[in-house]
Amino acid sequence: MNSFSTRAVGLLLGAPGPQRWRITQSLIGLGGYLALALLLWLGSAGEGALLERARVLPPVLAMCTAGLSGYLLMRCRLNRRLAACCGCEPSLTLVQSLIGVALVLWVYTVTGPARGAVLALLVVVVMFSMFALGRREAVLLASLALAMLAAVMGVMTRAQPARFPSALEVLHLGVTALVLACVTMLSIRLVHLRQRLRDQRTALSRALERLSELATRDELTGLPNRRAMGEMLLVETARHARLGAPLSLALIDIDHFKAINDHHGHAVGDAVLRGFAQRMEAELRGADVLARWGGEEFLLLLPGTDAQQALQAVERLREGLRRQPFDAVAPGLRVTFSAGVGGCLGQGDIDSALERADRALYRAKAAGRDRIEPA
Repeated sequence: MNSFSTRAVGLLLGAPGPQRWRITQSLIGLGGYLALALLLWLGSAGEGALLERARVLPPVLAMCTAGLSGYLLMRCRLNRRLAACCGCEPSLTLVQSLIGVALVLWVYTVTGPARGAVLALLVVVVMFSMFALGRREAVLLASLALAMLAAVMGVMTRAQPARFPSALEVLHLGVTALVLACVTMLSIRLVHLRQRLRDQRTALSRALERLSELATRDELTGLPNRRAMGEMLLVETARHARLGAPLSLALIDIDHFKAINDHHGHAVGDAVLRGFAQRMEAELRGADVLARWGGEEFLLLLPGTDAQQALQAVERLREGLRRQPFDAVAPGLRVTFSAGVGGCLGQGDIDSALERADRALYRAKAAGRDRIEPA
């Protein structure tokens, strides 16, 4: 689509989104009104044309006005204000449908012997609205349409019995009632199908969110997992290169974790991992990110922090952990960690920085644990 066509469509339908769909629906309704008005006008030609056209002119003008008003209402976004005031849905489907029913019935009163065909348009108006209405609204619309038709037929058989014989009107009413009942039952079925599709979409969306969370979060601790941290490292090193900001990493390992599992059981070990993650996250700065790197090993990303500042930050974490007992997990349990801390020079240095931090962590463990070594 070229730029001129795009501008023309934008001018006619507005910006993409739900409101454009409503405007498109209003244009379809306008087209239907105009087509019916044209057919009614052409059908009134012939003998006695002036009298016939004088009779059909008011509904013709009313249909054109209603269709154009519906489009302008949507195009100017006034439907949203009306919906907010009335507490109804923004498409105003029920209101527009009742107006359409009233106009079709008006056309019915001015049409000659072929007026039975007009009742098909009544069914079309009701059926067209069923795609947006709920079950109660659909039943209400069909009931009101049938009641309005019965009232119009009753008035016309009394006012013009020659043109509107009661037997024929009763037949028209019975056939229309049968068709509307079928349409209403189908619409109720459609409402159920729409609700099922919405439920399925909601369930699918939640499942996708859960899969995304499982793909990026460690299920036990709730921390970012190794994959997520790898992506964060790429983002932060790119920002490091763009802004020239320092970046540091700390590889952290819980001391004697195998002994905790052996002496207290794996359930206590899992509780220690969760408690460790919670305590560490509570002490981190807003920009720092802690991830579970594997087993009892964690990787701390410290953006905007040079190596010396990183050593001080991790030392603060180590001292803070020493002051927080794990008695709730196991009486007398004391948890400490060792860490290797160093800077990262960019994307090309990620693997090397991790290796340097790992070697520093090994030195800290070899020197007695519960300590931090610079890379």
